[in-house]
Amino acid sequence: MECYFYDDGELAYVQVDGRSGPQVTCEGIRLIGRVPSQLAREMEEYADRHGLGIRYSPTGDFFCDGFQLEVGAQRAGDHVVSWALFFVAGPDHSDARDGAPKTAWHRW
Repeated sequence: MECYFYDDGELAYVQVDGRSGPQVTCEGIRLIGRVPSQLAREMEEYADRHGLGIRYSPTGDFFCDGFQLEVGAQRAGDHVVSWALFFVAGPDHSDARDGAPKTAWHRW
């Protein structure tokens, strides 16, 4: 797990690695170390049940409106598993995403 801070010391982002965890849930959905397509399906089902919008990140990863996180995929040997980046976003989710450190998007 990695934490990123603003210049004033306030916590800005928390990244949870898909291989080493820890396991984190959001609204009962396990986010870490999952097969990305299974996670996307579960998040989409949640969004449908609760009338939430859905979006795709620039890398094609799925997330629900209002979750204040983005998920991605990283290699784990011959498999691919999910990781998550948590943040506090205003009305425009892309502002928080675009402000994340570049290292947050490179999970190998």
